[in-house]
Amino acid sequence: MKKEIKFTLIFLAIFLILISLIFIFPFNIKEPVSYPDNYVTQVIDGDTFKINTGEIIRLLCVDTPEISKKGYEEAKEFLESLILDKEVTLNSSITDKDHYGRLLRYVYINNTFVNKEVLNQEFGSLYVIPPEECKEVIS
Repeated sequence: MKKEIKFTLIFLAIFLILISLIFIFPFNIKEPVSYPDNYVTQVIDGDTFKINTGEIIRLLCVDTPEISKKGYEEAKEFLESLILDKEVTLNSSITDKDHYGRLLRYVYINNTFVNKEVLNQEFGSLYVIPPEECKEVIS
């Protein structure tokens, strides 16, 4: 009988200690974060990035230096500063995808027209692939 009481008291003591620890050190249980489909998860280069859905987006009417070319890092860093880890608005045009399967889009963040901003800041050059006319970027 004394053995059962001793076991019960030990169990009760451990239980009370665990309960008190919960109040002293509350567990930080965080809800999983849900991102919109057009949330930028990776910038590949100065004119290409990936969104939350896994799709790769290429800026319409813009060409920036490729890796190992002069200006590549600067163009990539500029695009990252504009859109990385942010939600963007994607607008399509005449051509939906390029021959690599990337979505071709005009990209906006807040009131900034990203395609035009890359050109205005001279991180890239105008790149017109017919039937596109790129009037939006030129004006």
